[in-house]
Amino acid sequence: MRLGLFFGAGAETGYGLPSGGKFAIDLFRQDTSIYKTALRRQLQNIDARSAYASNWLPQGYADKRIHAFGRNEFTSLIESSIEYKRAEIVRRLNNFDQECDNAILELGIERVRLESKFSELIESAFGERVYTHAIRLNQMLARDVQLFGSEYYSAMLDVVRREEHCDDLKRYATSFLQLLVGAHGQDLVQKLNQELFEAAPDDLPIFDDIAGMFKLEFNRIGTTALELLLEENRDFNTGEDAGILDLLCAIAQKVLENIFTTVLDYQKLIDDHFRYLFSPSTEWAKFTKMVVFLQTARNYISAQAPDLASLASTGYYHDLASLPAGHELSVIGTANYNSILDSVANAMGISLPQVLHLNGSTHDYYNPYKNSVVTTVNADDVPQDQIHVPFILTQSGLKPLTSVAMSRRYVQLFDGYRNSDAIIVIGFGFHKDDSHINGLFRELVEVEQKQLYVISRSSSGSSQEQQRQIMKRLRIANEFRDLVKVISVDSRTRSSQEGLWLQSVLQDMQNGAAQQA
Repeated sequence: MRLGLFFGAGAETGYGLPSGGKFAIDLFRQDTSIYKTALRRQLQNIDARSAYASNWLPQGYADKRIHAFGRNEFTSLIESSIEYKRAEIVRRLNNFDQECDNAILELGIERVRLESKFSELIESAFGERVYTHAIRLNQMLARDVQLFGSEYYSAMLDVVRREEHCDDLKRYATSFLQLLVGAHGQDLVQKLNQELFEAAPDDLPIFDDIAGMFKLEFNRIGTTALELLLEENRDFNTGEDAGILDLLCAIAQKVLENIFTTVLDYQKLIDDHFRYLFSPSTEWAKFTKMVVFLQTARNYISAQAPDLASLASTGYYHDLASLPAGHELSVIGTANYNSILDSVANAMGISLPQVLHLNGSTHDYYNPYKNSVVTTVNADDVPQDQIHVPFILTQSGLKPLTSVAMSRRYVQLFDGYRNSDAIIVIGFGFHKDDSHINGLFRELVEVEQKQLYVISRSSSGSSQEQQRQIMKRLRIANEFRDLVKVISVDSRTRSSQEGLWLQSVLQDMQNGAAQQA
């Protein structure tokens, strides 16, 4: 059997790499000064007499101020998250107790100790009193608000009422309240703008002129959460000697981070700024912001990749060593940026075809002046006569995808899949931002009639439900459902048949071949 593979971010979480949301939060905490200095040095080394400097860069470019993303951009990020991910925010806040239970497990806090500390201060049992009937949100915003019935949120409010010096806990309680009101408020505004008139004649354009009159004022919504996420040293004592204030603050911080790792819409930041890479002469500030951001992102991503000595000894990449003789890997594509797969393969003596990075990689550099991509392991080999930016986070950077080098990657990967007996996708979500990749899989299933296996965690739901979701995201017609199969695995990458996912795929393929015979 010839197998084509595709890896997403989920394939690497077991190796210690952060998820997308965690990546975004950490990235926005980075110090950008060293990247500003590096860009300044490069600008000063560019030949001022060249056509590049004369025709593309602004006058005085070598000494002009270099900018970086700041609070304004981060605020718009929160706004976008509330606007587009409001349903997920409401869902998470409605399950606040479960979020907190998950947080205390991550923090290593015993529930018994938390309840004991609470009872010492409040003189009542934890969860004995909740605010379900004491606090009600205006029914115009929402009728089913479960946050105030939460044991944990009620405990936070009780401590805030009792303690005079609890500024941190007040900020956390306020941040959750802001997110709740903001998400419901955005939903109300959206409905008003879309349903301002229940009926109106189509041939009277005056009704269109007053559509979209309502908007939510974001200058106070989400700002507390933003401050708490971006501030450094938000670590609280969770040891045996920790008081209830520290314990609740630690839990609240972890819940806040967990919520935003799911909903943070950092793609908007790139959507709004990527195009300015092509107009430095007229948009210098936005141009330098994007250059600095991409360099910061690349170095952060590189730093997150563990070295071989500290790399986990098991994972999807290690599993490739179990491929039985007589089978081969025909082609490998990835949406990831690092080269952990190559490192694991070299260490274990696994023979791999070339790994094709569809979203760019830490070894790819993009020249917006020439719409070209340079690939090199050594960053010192990147040409310095023109500005090259790290080629990553490219779901929104459509122009780089049209470069010759990237076009060849897509064609090479597609041809490799077309010549494979099956395609296996691991750790990839088929989200709408990945439409440039989703279309490739859709073509392979609907036109080339290729079998697509998706390896997914069993905790994500039943195989049948996951199959329906995948086909919906890929927009694959129902008549091709037999060509899309989900193999459920546990945290050890083992399938429900107690074998590795790779063995389950091969067994299913053999069963299918036997039935056809």
